[in-house]
Amino acid sequence: MARAAKKAASKRATRKTTSKKSTARKTPAAKTAAKKSTAKAPAVPKSVSNAESKFKLQEKAVTQAEKKVAQAEARLDRQKKKVDTEDGKLGKLRTDLAARRDKAKKGATAAAKRAVDTARGKMNTQRLKLQDLRGETKVIRAEIQAAKKVVTREKKKLRTAQRNLSTKMRDYERKLAKKAKVAQKKAEQKAKTAARKAAAKNKSAAKKSSAKKSTAKKSTASKSAAKKSAAKSTARKSTAKKTAAKKTTARKSTARKSTARKTPARKTAARKRPAAKKSTASSAAGSNSNSGTQS
Repeated sequence: MARAAKKAASKRATRKTTSKKSTARKTPAAKTAAKKSTAKAPAVPKSVSNAESKFKLQEKAVTQAEKKVAQAEARLDRQKKKVDTEDGKLGKLRTDLAARRDKAKKGATAAAKRAVDTARGKMNTQRLKLQDLRGETKVIRAEIQAAKKVVTREKKKLRTAQRNLSTKMRDYERKLAKKAKVAQKKAEQKAKTAARKAAAKNKSAAKKSSAKKSTAKKSTASKSAAKKSAAKSTARKSTAKKTAAKKTTARKSTARKSTARKTPARKTAARKRPAAKKSTASSAAGSNSNSGTQS
């Protein structure tokens, strides 16, 4: 039992190692297959990519210039609010100064005069503040105008970059269209050649099948003819055997009959033959005597 358990454990270990090896071997192949399956898009030429990058940079420049304009306009709005508030303060100081002047006119005391002087100083400082704020507003407006000019200039550059990109993209699309047409023509030619080859293969297959059928028909016809001829030859042989048997039987019967009939005749012929010989001998002697007398 312990040996069997050890053998089973060793088998499992070998199976695990073989499976790990197979996976380790398959992973690079799978990676290459995945790379091949993901068809790469046609690389864009550098001219198009450069024009596109320039167009994007110009768009960024335009957005930045527009941001500067927006920031300057926001600053101008805040400055306007400050100017309005300070202008309101200046108006209050003016009214206060006018009231204190009226008091000083009614009762010319040193305190009233001092109050008028302080109010006048406050109003002057507020006036100077307003002047500074209005100068800042002028600066901000000048910044806005300069930023707007930058925006117009950058927009012009953007339009030129867009035109350049569009022209280069058109050229690239024309090249791609030409390549596509060439590829389509090649594919059509390949399809035509493949169709011709397939038609030729079909024709050859049909010819081969027809030739096989004809040979099969001929072989079956020859086999049937051979069978018929064999049957005929066997029939002829059987008829010949039958006729030969009949002839042999007829011959035997005729021989028997002839032997049965000829035996008394032969006997009479045997009896008659010596007499004939004697008559022939006497005729020959008579002829010899006749010749001697004549001489």
